[in-house]
Amino acid sequence: MNAIKKTGVWIKRVTTAVSLITYAGFCIIMLLIVTDVILRKAANAPISGTYEIVQYTLMSSIFASFAYCQSERGHIHITMFIRLMPQKLRFAAYSVTGLISTAVAGYLSYAGVRQAQLATFENYISGVLRFRIFPFFWIMAVTMFVFTVALFYDVIRSGIAMFNNEFAEEIQKDWS
Repeated sequence: MNAIKKTGVWIKRVTTAVSLITYAGFCIIMLLIVTDVILRKAANAPISGTYEIVQYTLMSSIFASFAYCQSERGHIHITMFIRLMPQKLRFAAYSVTGLISTAVAGYLSYAGVRQAQLATFENYISGVLRFRIFPFFWIMAVTMFVFTVALFYDVIRSGIAMFNNEFAEEIQKDWS
């Protein structure tokens, strides 16, 4: 059980580090939009390519937030029905839904890698500013993989909770 908890601490550190991408991205977006609006209204000189920069930065920032939200147990859990089940069945159902979520996130991570490879090898560039966009796709793919790992960790925890009351109580605290 100590190995599982140590893994959880490691995953928490990684997801917290990944969340810095989200913080930086949203700061860039806010500063860019405010500056663009001020320049547009005050000097009639908008920043060229603002929409484009915001688009790619937002893509990276949103995907980077998923893993952190998962490690903080911030995603919504609809547990109205499974709370009525016996402990083993409750956490078996929770594990199955977590496994489905992990599979979907894993597939999206794989698709992100494929898209990033294509953007890299085909040298995709943005339409207005003509910058290479592959780094944004790689950020999306890597952060989706981190989200997949965080989801799978929770599947393992819920599987253990079927037989361990300590894990069961810890998980159920997050359901309130």
